[in-house]
Amino acid sequence: HGQRLAQESHVDADLVMPFPDSGNYAAIGYARESGIPFEMGMIRNHYVGRSFIQPTQSMRDFSVRIKLNPVRELIKGKDIIIIEDSIIRGTTAKTRVKALRELGVKKVHMRISCPPHKFPCYYGIDFSSKGELIAAEKTVDELRVYLGLDSLHYLSIEGMLEASGVKNPELNFCKACYDGDYPVPFDPEFTKQCMG
Repeated sequence: HGQRLAQESHVDADLVMPFPDSGNYAAIGYARESGIPFEMGMIRNHYVGRSFIQPTQSMRDFSVRIKLNPVRELIKGKDIIIIEDSIIRGTTAKTRVKALRELGVKKVHMRISCPPHKFPCYYGIDFSSKGELIAAEKTVDELRVYLGLDSLHYLSIEGMLEASGVKNPELNFCKACYDGDYPVPFDPEFTKQCMG
């Protein structure tokens, strides 16, 4: 996905870095395709789980604060490209971008290795309402401003399918959280009751 992302959204920068660990492999692919050096500009605390699935906003905020720590020596005064696997609520991205700016990063570009999550997942992932999805509420440019980025780009649905090697996406690939086309009918009231 990272290589395709670089093809779709090249930008000049000093380094490519992931928000570990979810962006690691896409960042490596982006760096290889773009020719921009890859660096681990953040160190992840592996004892903290996925922040976006924490049950309350205060727990998500706390998780983000202790989860990722920037390496000042690698990033200060640089133009960087951050690669992330997704933006769900925006909690992690906003907090980390602010921390990077405070450390003296010149430009912060973010590239997301999937399309924007605009629709709820009724099949088990914990973002069950559209109101929880920041990409459903904001345009890409509004989200760029909200997060404090110099540029923001998501991988296209077509790019994701091609990078995944999907030959017949209508038969074997759920894209409902990206395009709202749910492959299996569902009852929203039943789903809310089952998922709490």
